[in-house]
Amino acid sequence: MNGEAMKTTFSNRLNEDIVRTLEFAIRDFGIANISVLAEQIRKRNEVENVALEDIVEKLAERAILRGAAIEFDSASLEYYEDRPRALS
Repeated sequence: MNGEAMKTTFSNRLNEDIVRTLEFAIRDFGIANISVLAEQIRKRNEVENVALEDIVEKLAERAILRGAAIEFDSASLEYYEDRPRALS
């Protein structure tokens, strides 16, 4: 090992889910709660067996590139779960 992290490959479907979920959250709430959104994405794509941490990283990268307001607060899960449009 040369100290490099292994790069996770995301399927087209998973990438599209990340982009779509991020766009819905920004449009509907004005902010992307990375922890909550990543968990929702992971659950919808369990068959892909991608680690939550990898989804969090990809989602955060895209949110930053998008210039979106972000937060990392899993305590607000109930707030987002009551608004399924941003999560499905």
